[in-house]
Amino acid sequence: MEGMEYFYEMFEGLPRAGPGDNASTRRAFGAMKNLPPRPLILDIGCGPGMQSIELAKISGGRVMAIDNHQPFLDALETEAKKQGVDDRIETKNVSMLDLEFKDETFDIVWSEGALYIMGFPRGLRLCRQLVKKSGYVAVTEAVLLSPHPPAPLMEFWEKEYPDIKDVQGNLAMIEQEGFSLQSHFTLPAASWLDHFYTPLQRRLAVLTEKYRDNEEGLNVFRSAQKEIDLFERYSDCYGYHFFIMRKDR
Repeated sequence: MEGMEYFYEMFEGLPRAGPGDNASTRRAFGAMKNLPPRPLILDIGCGPGMQSIELAKISGGRVMAIDNHQPFLDALETEAKKQGVDDRIETKNVSMLDLEFKDETFDIVWSEGALYIMGFPRGLRLCRQLVKKSGYVAVTEAVLLSPHPPAPLMEFWEKEYPDIKDVQGNLAMIEQEGFSLQSHFTLPAASWLDHFYTPLQRRLAVLTEKYRDNEEGLNVFRSAQKEIDLFERYSDCYGYHFFIMRKDR
């Protein structure tokens, strides 16, 4: 994809590659009851893996963290070693579109801000296939929070993710795919600002100077800044939502 090298460079050294925070990860995990003492967890599209490390700490289990960008996995392995959980995190460089795990392998399937890549319905079906019966799936998905989103916001989503829905639309999809909903909540604004956009904006300043004569790179960075500006203006109209569900049959 055109400009992907600049896209990935934006995230070098950042704590996350999308909105999220450890408190929300813990809250979502806390909605899961009667887990085995050492659950096996699959983290799909783990990025730099902040949530992978948190899951390893709070679950007492093992985490298989997958992503198709090796620098993310390298950063995760380095940080996991620093935090003393490297023996319970395994990384694998593979696309979520090419997973070869056996059906019903995992006690928990987790994915923060990544399933949209394959489409939410297809992503839910993949999670259902991989999780054990009575196992759990926890995912975050971009949602509309306003019944009448402003036109500039919808122009953005029509370009970036035309399949975006409101919370009820996603709940209906979860039920349709055969899950029982356990909990759901919208991530706080700090998940976007403190842990994602603020460090990203600092990174953009560095890269804009580095590539000041490179129009292709600058276009990528301008697009990222436009996204930040959009959130600052319309954060009450959209967000990321955590959905925690169980496979009962």
